[in-house]
Amino acid sequence: MSAPACSWGMPKVLSLIMIVILPIMIEAKALDMKQILTLKTVKNIALQYPNKKGKTFEDTMMAICMTETNGGKVKYGDKQLFKKGIKKGSYGVMQVRLGTARFVAKSFNLLDVTLMSDVMLIKKMMHESAFNAKIATLYIVWLSEHSKSYFEMVSRYNGGKVNHPYFNKIQKYLKYLKSYRL
Repeated sequence: MSAPACSWGMPKVLSLIMIVILPIMIEAKALDMKQILTLKTVKNIALQYPNKKGKTFEDTMMAICMTETNGGKVKYGDKQLFKKGIKKGSYGVMQVRLGTARFVAKSFNLLDVTLMSDVMLIKKMMHESAFNAKIATLYIVWLSEHSKSYFEMVSRYNGGKVNHPYFNKIQKYLKYLKSYRL
């Protein structure tokens, strides 16, 4: 006696596998509530600071947040630079360096930031996502007004006029985040 033949057929088996496996694969890449809240904070801050032409960069800022810290999951970076001293590290959900924060404070006349000690400023960037997002957004606004293109602006955020790998990550996250409609 032979084993009974499966009456489902191969297409139905593949469909069943896709119904069961695909949601698991998608869920593995899904944002958690903390990431969503961080990204909404970044977006709301970015909407408050247009450049001189009235353009805001909320989508770009959320993509930068995803690229830099996976939506706020990691709040300090450049560990190899951090070993050289606190002034070399990058901090907070947007990975802002101390020198960049000082530059932004001077460029936008942020007196309260200018008066902070380095340690106070780093603590604030590490523990206050909205503050960190504000500094990063103002930096992007400045870059938008001093760059020849969107590509250059995004590249310069990560430390160079031409940075294809970084720009491509930003583009990937821009597409990814559209599905969330944050």
